[in-house]
Amino acid sequence: MRAMPASVYRYIFRYSKARQAVVIALTLMLLPLAPIPLELQRRMLDDAVANKDLDLLVWLGSLYVGALVLSAGLKLAMRVQRELISAKIVHTLRRSVFYCIYTITPPAKIKASAAGEDVVDEGAVVSMLSSEVEKLGGFAGAAISGPLLQIGTLITVLGYMFYIEPLVATIALALYSPQFIIVPIFQARMNRLAAKKALKTRALGNFIVDNAEVELLQQEPPVAFTTLTDTILQIRTKFLMTKNVMKTINNLLIALGPFGVIAYGGYLAINDQIEVGVILAFVSGLERLGGPIRELIGSYSAITDARMRYGILLSSFPSHIDADDPVPMPPMIGAQLD
Repeated sequence: MRAMPASVYRYIFRYSKARQAVVIALTLMLLPLAPIPLELQRRMLDDAVANKDLDLLVWLGSLYVGALVLSAGLKLAMRVQRELISAKIVHTLRRSVFYCIYTITPPAKIKASAAGEDVVDEGAVVSMLSSEVEKLGGFAGAAISGPLLQIGTLITVLGYMFYIEPLVATIALALYSPQFIIVPIFQARMNRLAAKKALKTRALGNFIVDNAEVELLQQEPPVAFTTLTDTILQIRTKFLMTKNVMKTINNLLIALGPFGVIAYGGYLAINDQIEVGVILAFVSGLERLGGPIRELIGSYSAITDARMRYGILLSSFPSHIDADDPVPMPPMIGAQLD
């Protein structure tokens, strides 16, 4: 027997090392492709269109389409690998939950159970085996490759923008920077609310499991039930309000980026200090930055949420012992589904 990893990342790596390596390799192959369409757009305008060179326009256009197709193919392969990792981790977590709660049962609890005592919190087990492991598994697929791709894209695109016009790139970066201060503040509150909601949802499951069906049929909802559902609603409302305020602020800051670039870049273009193609490349670059920034914020939220959920999961195990043998995966293609 071996101990359950204390970190959610260690658990994910234990059961998905090979696929994580494939996803990371695909991610690293994607990163150099991020600034290529920006440079090709700039050259199509400044070199081909400005000089009325049709052959060059066709050649650059072909390279542009080729880069997009290659990027799309790599992203498809990466998404498939991520989904397979998620499926594997959900499958494995369910086995770990069962093993930690039922298989490794202390002798004292076995005797207590034989004597008719309730030694297992069935409502919590149902919650863990269903929604909780599903959420952790969904995170596992992009646990490494998601932040790596988003940070890498930000670095490569910003690097290209600084190479072309450092001052304009600085303005864009200054407009986006406040998000990296705002997000952790809001996310800490969201994590506290999510933890409270997870525990209250378990308590709701326990209520249904612990109360006999005959006592609930044709009866008004008991006070304990309505109190729990009211509390969950209040927590959920606070969570959604916090999430939407954070999202609104982030979207506003992202929208200000193109305005700053067009305003200052337009001033430079009017004074013949830069070409129009540079402004177009920067606006396109900001659009490419907006997506990774949103996804990076989402990844940060997912990481902190996964750590919180995995901590709650571990705290529910009487013994943090996992099975020695890796969990076998059944065939996922060609299986008979009725």
